[in-house]
Amino acid sequence: MEDTRKEEGLGFPIMVATIIGSMIGTGVFNLSYNLGLDASPGAAIVAWIVCFVGTLVSVLSLKNLLEVDPEGDGLFCYARRSMGRFAEFMSAWGYWISGWIGNVAFATMMMIALGTFFPIFGDTGANWPSIIGASLVMWGLYAIVSRGAKSAMVFQSVVTAIKLIPLAVFVIVTILSFRFDVFTTNFWTNFANNMGATGEGFDLLSVASQVNNSMLTLIWVFIGAESAALLSNQAKSKTEAGRATVVGLTLVTILEVIISLIPYGVMTAEEFTALGQPFLGQFLVLYIGPVGAAFIQAALVISIFGAWISYTLMPTESITYLADENELPQIFAKKNKYGIASFSLFVTTILCQAFLISMHWTEDAYNFGFSMSGSAILITWVFIDLYQIQFTLAHRDQPGATKNLVIGVIGLVYYLIAMFVSGINYVVVCFLMYVIGVPLYYKARKDAGDEHPFEGKQKLLLAATVVLALVGVWFFVTGQV
Repeated sequence: MEDTRKEEGLGFPIMVATIIGSMIGTGVFNLSYNLGLDASPGAAIVAWIVCFVGTLVSVLSLKNLLEVDPEGDGLFCYARRSMGRFAEFMSAWGYWISGWIGNVAFATMMMIALGTFFPIFGDTGANWPSIIGASLVMWGLYAIVSRGAKSAMVFQSVVTAIKLIPLAVFVIVTILSFRFDVFTTNFWTNFANNMGATGEGFDLLSVASQVNNSMLTLIWVFIGAESAALLSNQAKSKTEAGRATVVGLTLVTILEVIISLIPYGVMTAEEFTALGQPFLGQFLVLYIGPVGAAFIQAALVISIFGAWISYTLMPTESITYLADENELPQIFAKKNKYGIASFSLFVTTILCQAFLISMHWTEDAYNFGFSMSGSAILITWVFIDLYQIQFTLAHRDQPGATKNLVIGVIGLVYYLIAMFVSGINYVVVCFLMYVIGVPLYYKARKDAGDEHPFEGKQKLLLAATVVLALVGVWFFVTGQV
């Protein structure tokens, strides 16, 4: 199917840079620490393979759908074609939830990093000076994004180029101290939470548990792979958006795998996780002194700033799309002269602000933020893979149908499993926020002349949403989240 080009749209290099900038946020700077707690080098490699393959096949599903259906939005319309309008609402609403909650993780880690230079911010990112500082940054980003998607993405591309420099320095400096014999010692049991069992060798149940415990960390770092697809309507072509998605995902994964595994070849997991967070800065202190920590912390601040731009723009785009499709009230679609839905952006930023303030009373704001963000986006990918399967079955005579069916099934199975192994309690709590959006959806559909907003499969989806929201309330009340 022909893919119409827009000469003024976002080009392939900017789209790739957008994905890299979106994926490389806070996670990469703490990745070794989080994996080192729960996974040996062998199990970490298995976890990387599982998560990369699961994400890649879903990205390939998305690429295929972008090419065969260039008139679609690139991300959320597949849920509607699979299970109706309410499914589309759930897909985009979940993406929106993931985005603005993820901003809180960025905010807390940025303030922790700034605490290296300004002790007033402390080391938790959740004291009042940190909340005030993060709020100022948040509203500064609001001003940048309100100037338009293209200017925001060009700005992010520049930031991406800058923040890759310290990551390269970390790789070069630490790889010089890498020893393969250290890396392979206790290959399946060398992780911080299991030091008493080192030397036991390979055990299937232990490795499976380690992989399971690593899933949420890796799901978090893969968020952002879909950013080019979300902006595909503003790209020069849908084909370029699909290609950029695959290339960006692959490049970032290679970099993050290297960064996460290098420390295992320098010391035991118990030793390198004892260095604390943000990990990369603490690790470089061993090689180039305190200047190493300052260097990485500064890079972390820049990195977060770049990723935060995407996490401000992307959720805004998702609820703007819902309003354009008459699945949210029309005020959410009202755009300023730069083409940005100003009300949607304002509502998103206000909610970020309120959630950020609430983090003052949360024991671990960063982990809570990335856990909720990673869980909320899963349903978006489930609908993409589900429609890939349905579309392929309906077009079995097309070239590559068998391949497309296989990648759709693998992707769907991966994300369904990910919902459980990464923390089903967080997924269920997200449904509380779905229920909050249902009245807005109902009003928008009524205003659009839809007398029966919930019919057939959509009734089942609504019932399941309400039931899961009630379970989420129980999780909250009993302190399981």
